[in-house]
Amino acid sequence: MFSWGEEGHRGFRLKQGSGGVNSDSGPPTDVGGHRLNLGYHIADLSAGRSALAFVKSNGNAFVIRTSESKDGRRVRGKQKFVKCKEKIQAVGCHDDDDVVTLLSEGGKVLCVDTTRAYNLKPLEALCNIQVSQVACGSQHSVALTKGGQVYTWGRDSRGQLGQGRSEPGAGSPQHIRSLSALPLVQVAAGGEQSFGLSVSGGVFGWGGNDRGQLGLGDTTDRHAPTPVHCLNMKTTIHISCGKDHTAILTKNGAVFTFGSGQYGQLGHNSFGDELRPRLVAELWGAKVTEIACGRHHTLVLTDSKRVYSFGCGEQGQLGHGEESHPSVVLPVQLPQDTDDAQIRNIFAGGNCSFATCASIEDVGEETNADGVNNKTQHRLDDMIDKWTSECDSKQWKKIKQEIHMTFSSASCLNTSFLEQRKDKHFQTSPKYSGLTLSVARLAFEKLVKNDNVFAEVEAAVLLLLPSLEKKPVGVEGLRIYLLLNELLHVIQSHEQRRTSTTLAEAVAAAVLNLSADSLQVIGDWWSSLPPSTMVEHVNVWKQALSVMLSSESVPHNSGVRNLLLVLQYMYNVNSRTAEPQRMPETDFCLLIDKNFLIMDLQLWILRSQLKYMDAEPLILCSFPILMDLGSKKFVFDLNARYTKVKEMNCMYWETFWAWQWALPLPQDLLFELDLRRASVLGDTFEQLAAVSAAADPADPADPNEYKLPLAVYFDENFTNVDDQYLYRKDFFHEVFHEMMSAESGMFMFNDSKTLAWFPSKATEEDQRYFQFGVLCGLALYNQYIIHLPFPLALFKKLLSVKPSLGDMIEFSPCVGESLLNILEVCEDDVIKNLYMDFVINWDGTDVDLDPKNPEKPLTGENKKEFVDAYVTHAFNTSVEGVFQEFKRGFFQVCDQDLVKLFRPKELQEVLLGKDFHDWAKLKQNTGYEGVYNTTPPHPTIQMFWEVFDELTEDQKKAFLWFVTGFERVPILGMETIKMTVKVKGVGDLSYDKYYPQTHTCYSILELPLYSTKEIMQSKLTEALSNNRRIYK
Repeated sequence: MFSWGEEGHRGFRLKQGSGGVNSDSGPPTDVGGHRLNLGYHIADLSAGRSALAFVKSNGNAFVIRTSESKDGRRVRGKQKFVKCKEKIQAVGCHDDDDVVTLLSEGGKVLCVDTTRAYNLKPLEALCNIQVSQVACGSQHSVALTKGGQVYTWGRDSRGQLGQGRSEPGAGSPQHIRSLSALPLVQVAAGGEQSFGLSVSGGVFGWGGNDRGQLGLGDTTDRHAPTPVHCLNMKTTIHISCGKDHTAILTKNGAVFTFGSGQYGQLGHNSFGDELRPRLVAELWGAKVTEIACGRHHTLVLTDSKRVYSFGCGEQGQLGHGEESHPSVVLPVQLPQDTDDAQIRNIFAGGNCSFATCASIEDVGEETNADGVNNKTQHRLDDMIDKWTSECDSKQWKKIKQEIHMTFSSASCLNTSFLEQRKDKHFQTSPKYSGLTLSVARLAFEKLVKNDNVFAEVEAAVLLLLPSLEKKPVGVEGLRIYLLLNELLHVIQSHEQRRTSTTLAEAVAAAVLNLSADSLQVIGDWWSSLPPSTMVEHVNVWKQALSVMLSSESVPHNSGVRNLLLVLQYMYNVNSRTAEPQRMPETDFCLLIDKNFLIMDLQLWILRSQLKYMDAEPLILCSFPILMDLGSKKFVFDLNARYTKVKEMNCMYWETFWAWQWALPLPQDLLFELDLRRASVLGDTFEQLAAVSAAADPADPADPNEYKLPLAVYFDENFTNVDDQYLYRKDFFHEVFHEMMSAESGMFMFNDSKTLAWFPSKATEEDQRYFQFGVLCGLALYNQYIIHLPFPLALFKKLLSVKPSLGDMIEFSPCVGESLLNILEVCEDDVIKNLYMDFVINWDGTDVDLDPKNPEKPLTGENKKEFVDAYVTHAFNTSVEGVFQEFKRGFFQVCDQDLVKLFRPKELQEVLLGKDFHDWAKLKQNTGYEGVYNTTPPHPTIQMFWEVFDELTEDQKKAFLWFVTGFERVPILGMETIKMTVKVKGVGDLSYDKYYPQTHTCYSILELPLYSTKEIMQSKLTEALSNNRRIYK
């Protein structure tokens, strides 16, 4: 071993016959290192002001007491053996304390007071906890357990115990809870600062920071662990601390230092402090494998086995000989006769330095720093094969302990299943988890197959979850949530475990206990996974929820609600995800039993009527994301039926009492519209206005007459109930086609005349827009498809969703694409040369989008403001009054809470239906009656399909309307579009004179037995071209 610095070569018992220090050694203060012939290898060494301790490779520990002589020099005594039943693996000395700390190979922490007899005293608080590392500062200690937990004790003058509060100190070890989830692999201490290092290179510091020794960019002490963000993704693998400076080593051999530079100990060729980590540039090009800090100096060992030093050299601790450039990185001058040995490890403490040697063949590739990660990293995937193999009861007892230690420790789990390829897990950040979930899945599949192992795993995780922190100090502490989602997925893949929701409920509760920042990180990690994995993770919560909702008595407890909230959060994250990665919204929908929906609706109705009710619906109105379109429409239509019955009942009793006990007539319980076919729209507006005029102005819900069953009569033709479906369908078809025509003058149209919008010149005094809203509400309420060629922006606004540039592109592609080019394509100088300002022309009127700044020019800096203002004016500002009237009319009929179940696109499709083009499906679904019901098909039927196939697309759509009464088909009824064909009965059997007839209520086509294809084609196309259907 080589030693240099204060009393560097004294105190060690040398190999007999060596003559003490080699003959090449000189005075310790004016030459470099000295070779000590010890005759044994030193495994660990630590030096403080009052003591030096070391461990032989055989596990024997020794302490050398250091005292002050009469002339003020520090003088070492002789080494003394510390008797211990267990082998010792590590030692630690305080810089300002007489106590030496030892760590046994069994993980026990032992203390020796060097001022008294060298008797070992175990640290009682850690007796039952296995410790893997101990680090000592001036007067405090830090311990890392094999379970990844950190304990501190000693003086706490500057927050070096990391307990989050200022206290004098702690005589017994205190757990730092805020670090409990982090996968730590090293702890370090020096002076009054402490550090923890995670498996993926995260550095966390706390304690004294008056010289910037925590690397946080300031000089404020920290009483709780704080991440050193400057070192993120620097692949840190080792930390060493001096009295008030710190050094870190990276995986690629770079060294960063920070803190006090008073003695040049930072190696930056200056004596200034560094508040943030700074690369030691003079070591660039040399791969450093090990670092060590003394009180005010720093040592580094390179892969070429050369030792360099910098900092305070007053006691010869730099080993530079007579050279004196303390702030410059210079090699330590070691004896030249070392050809048979190479430097193995370096140690620094107080004012002295050491380098251990080994024969060239004994020097392994792995360094001390590299070994920290490899030794400490708890590789769960490597242990599972042992757990799941055959074993006896004694072995099983040990396995149970291992399972418990692993799965009840977030730190252990967060250290597992890392992406090792190219050390990618060192890139862990709020956007990347550093995990390989595919490996985790394979490991969990092995666990789940073994019932005994799985039972222990589940019990350990359930014990762990309540103790997890709301906001771990570092993002690595959040890996466990992705791993648990993967574990739940594997559990649910096994049929016998699918019905258990205990673990899923507990995980959901833990997720929802996290802070908003932590949830943001988990969301970003999850949304970066492959889409197939995202879907699988969503299905975990859907499966658990399905189990709970399928029970006879669905629990309305926090367990169910937590599962719902987790799904809602995942949905929100998915909504923010970029399009290629985003899951379809339908992937969040559950197959919900109709009986459950009925009960949920009943709860909603009761709660809406009695505001004080404790019970509330589980899903309805709170979690519509879980409802598919069929469930939403079922609930809406069911409520409409209930409302009609309720309003009829109310109307019955109102009429009964108003007419002095006279029974009301059936028509008194209906909302009737008696119209003339020649003026459907005018009559409709007139009768709706009469209803509004009779309403109670003090009651916003009045008139409730709209919510009664709708009855429509044309030209005083009071039809029976069976014909009402056809009349209502006719009514909605005709009134909306007339209203949406240019002749009505109610709307403006885009350049292609395909889409309408509210005119900017209309005012809310025009009652037609309120009545327009009522008519749209009546169509939805009574389940009729209408002709409503409005952009999606209309339905967004109804649901309080802000219209976007995409809506402008839909309504006016020319304007929308121009705005998009300004926003995304045009360079700033191009925009400047356009000489545009914030004045636009909309609906034939010039509008200043920023009236407070007239003629404000368009620039590259305000282009987004311009585009947003353009879209806002078109869809909001210019039409606010008339739209509010439309909205008021719409929700006069429909319940706003239930309408909001729908997404904008869904609401549009429910009201407008969808285009039908699957004519082969129509042919496949067609049935035949009477003489047409033959196999093979009747000649007239064959003739009919030949004629049909030759129709144009528009004629086929006209045929669909002719037979079914639909121009577009119900969004949920596309698969049910059917037609029945039968012979049209005629008295004179002159079939060729007659047109086809239809019964649209039942989609029946009465087709005469035409004699030729040409006659059939003529009669059918003529019938389709008529403005009115031929109906009975």
